[in-house]
Amino acid sequence: MGIDLDRFVWYDTEWLIINVTMAGAELLGYGIHMVLFILAMFILTRRKTAGKKLLLIYTVAMALFGTTQVVLNVAEAVCTVQLFVQGGTTSSRQQLRKAVLALDLAQTFVFFANNLVSDSLLLYRCFIIWGSRWPPVVLPGILIVATCIVGYGTTISEISHRALAFDAIAPYVFAAVATIVLMVFTVGRIWWIRRDALRVCHGGEVLNRYNTAIAMILESGALYFFPTIILLIPMPLVPRAIITGIATHLINIAPTLIVVRVGLGHDIQGTIQSLPGNAASTRPPTQISVPPLQPPSPQMLHIKQSEDDDLWTNLKTDV
Repeated sequence: MGIDLDRFVWYDTEWLIINVTMAGAELLGYGIHMVLFILAMFILTRRKTAGKKLLLIYTVAMALFGTTQVVLNVAEAVCTVQLFVQGGTTSSRQQLRKAVLALDLAQTFVFFANNLVSDSLLLYRCFIIWGSRWPPVVLPGILIVATCIVGYGTTISEISHRALAFDAIAPYVFAAVATIVLMVFTVGRIWWIRRDALRVCHGGEVLNRYNTAIAMILESGALYFFPTIILLIPMPLVPRAIITGIATHLINIAPTLIVVRVGLGHDIQGTIQSLPGNAASTRPPTQISVPPLQPPSPQMLHIKQSEDDDLWTNLKTDV
């Protein structure tokens, strides 16, 4: 019984289209990432920014992961093209198929490691917005680590040809849930601070600045969330390859964009801390009403003094 070469040609043709398409999409996403990376490095090295060293480490790490992924993907596409055009013997074609599989698995390992690093930056942002408190970041932190563990588990199962301990889509489900939880915790905290701030300062400017901070959170979260959800929807392989290729670098684009904003002074932490009811404060805002054009009464002298109340200082001076 002979080998059905037509079946192999059909398979290789389909794999060629998928891999070349994905490589093109990855190069597009990688190009956008590199523009943001260069901009982030330029800004961070020339401006004084809080947490500058940590941001530099994250930025360089994500750039290295992104570069590794695009190199692996292009190498896989080249091997696939060679597999398609090479007549060769069955053994040589089998070697090329093994190389393609190895490159594909290597990309998977790098992807989940990259996801762990980039998500940890978003987790750190949530930690800072909550006033450097640990309890709010425990659950999203567990989900981020679980995404990496489940992703590696499914990959190892594929390598060993064993039954998958988890469904193949499980890592993406964990990633989507982690993103939602991070957005809810971060946006919820900003909304709560905004509510307290509006009790003290009424006006469109305060409202607009908090709304801007919330919009920034939702924007970066959407860059993560929607590609993940789309990947969970059944669709033809070629459109899926395009989305996968772009999503591979969106996990670097969103955090690098955050780094650029921090360097430019448009970071969320700075926006919040410049307004009443900031995240670092655990006390509710205090309102002190003083009757106009009247000397302070004895009762007013017993008003509780806050740490940075200029009005109280002026009252003491007047008395």
